[in-house]
Amino acid sequence: MLGCFSFPANMKNSQVKKTTLDNGLVILSETINYVRSVSLGIWVCAGSQHETAKENGISHFIEHAVFKGTKERTSRQIALQADLLGGGLDAFTSQDVTHYYIKALDSHLPKAFDLLADIVTNPTFSETELEKERSVILEEIKMVDDTPDELVYDLFASSFWSNHSLGRPIQGTAESVSNFSRAMVVDYFNKIYHPKNILIVATGNVNHEHLVDLAYRYFAHLKAGNYLPIETAPQINYQVTVHKKRSLEQTHIILGAKAPTLVAPERYASSILSNILGGGLSSRLFQTIREEHGLAYNVFSSIEAFRHTACLSIYLAVSNQQVRKAIDYVLQEINNLKEIPISEEELSATKEQIKTSLLLSADSISGRMSSLAQNEIFFGREISLDEIISEISQVKIEQVQELAQDIFQKDKLAITILSSNDKTKLDLNSL
Repeated sequence: MLGCFSFPANMKNSQVKKTTLDNGLVILSETINYVRSVSLGIWVCAGSQHETAKENGISHFIEHAVFKGTKERTSRQIALQADLLGGGLDAFTSQDVTHYYIKALDSHLPKAFDLLADIVTNPTFSETELEKERSVILEEIKMVDDTPDELVYDLFASSFWSNHSLGRPIQGTAESVSNFSRAMVVDYFNKIYHPKNILIVATGNVNHEHLVDLAYRYFAHLKAGNYLPIETAPQINYQVTVHKKRSLEQTHIILGAKAPTLVAPERYASSILSNILGGGLSSRLFQTIREEHGLAYNVFSSIEAFRHTACLSIYLAVSNQQVRKAIDYVLQEINNLKEIPISEEELSATKEQIKTSLLLSADSISGRMSSLAQNEIFFGREISLDEIISEISQVKIEQVQELAQDIFQKDKLAITILSSNDKTKLDLNSL
């Protein structure tokens, strides 16, 4: 999977512009004049990794709460107007950011901007509505607990990045969410939601000057805040953890290792390594675990990358009786990558797979909007599609092997197992 870099637009057929208001608000646009729609996003540069243990989940809580009513609209009026604009209004919270977005016809941009800006700048945080949304989020937390392929990732993160905010669930815990007071929510909102910490991005059939006028109308009066979220590098814990959960028909497994960070030059080789391991139907893990031995329906690798740390992880779910065998085959494929250089044919095919995914992603204006924003947030500049493809093309066989040897060391591999079986010890000497 392509988790270590974003997918920017093809600059040959588009135009990107950037404006910064006096209060620090950044506005980015990419004009694509052959479409009739606009994808508009408001990015708040704070997520779960910027929270204290007491605040765990508050970014996600606020992301929900702002939709429950503003000074201008009730929650029903927000929903009704969103539906009239095409129903493309949504939001999400990650470890890094909170993102609000809407997709609408180009002629509806003023209405879409008015709705999105109202949600982000004028929430009322009614006590009654906060209590309703608290109940919704508590149910969401229970839903994750009932979804083992999601739960195992939270359990892995809590072990791999223990004693750090990255190890806490984005949605928070039942205890932390239950303790959020209205005053705490308002204080955190006022601290985080200020112009220097907000990015407005639009792609599609949009005029940049018009977008800046809209941003000025709704955001220029806001004062630049002083607080900017701080990120720290976590200490990584390489250990085997086994969690028991009743009524599971399968055992869910994650194996993870430290990978190059989001901003490291080696991220391109890391992406190629991950794709060779478990990035598609022809990947080594899929062919070995599923096609050759029939041990799992799904097996894949992915990269979760941040500024100061990253993890290359392998996920699979197998029957309770096949855990040791499945892990042995995974370790075997890892060892093969460490000991035997990949062929030119495999490297070429993997590069072509990544390039194709990048080019296909450019067909989505929403994807292009996200890419434009993420490159600004994490790199402070526009990164062209041509630049990424060039970097991928330059990765050599020895770089992939050296990276595998560096990150897949026997004392630097973490494993999390979620099973209905009793806890067992696993021998990692086979690495």
